[in-house]
Amino acid sequence: MINYLRLFIELCLFRQQAENIPRSESLLLVTGLVAVLSAAANAAPEEGFIRGLLLSGCQIILFSGMIWLALNFKGKSERWVQTLTGIFGATTVLQLLTLPLFGWQESLVSPDTGQLVVTLPLIIVAAIAIWSLTVMASILRQALEIRIGGAILLVILCQATVLFIISMLIGSPSP
Repeated sequence: MINYLRLFIELCLFRQQAENIPRSESLLLVTGLVAVLSAAANAAPEEGFIRGLLLSGCQIILFSGMIWLALNFKGKSERWVQTLTGIFGATTVLQLLTLPLFGWQESLVSPDTGQLVVTLPLIIVAAIAIWSLTVMASILRQALEIRIGGAILLVILCQATVLFIISMLIGSPSP
């Protein structure tokens, strides 16, 4: 288990290749479940843990389907398990980094105006979100054998599409 954690940390630091991720459906299932749980924990202050589980589960399922479509379109569907395992494992590591910062969520919104206040925790969360996007793009770049710009656009398109579909099916996240 420690070796897998090291692998995912190395992916986050761009020191490991996606092709070195074991092709294991059980590891994919574990990383997917842990990704759902860590995302739900991050969503809990705003959405509640149960709604966070529902939102996270839907996000994982939809994102997985979109990545399968992209890989299938490029004739590389056999890379699906490794690609998603890498994405789920690496993004979980990054989500866990943000978990303590969401405890300060209440102080991020001004009680007077209800507007978001730019604070150090918010800046750190935004930086980790950008880092997460680049990690996902790096993994997709390798799996699809495309340029990094295309991979970044694909990640943004997938995330935007997933959020749109979830908001249509479940409703928008709490204000």
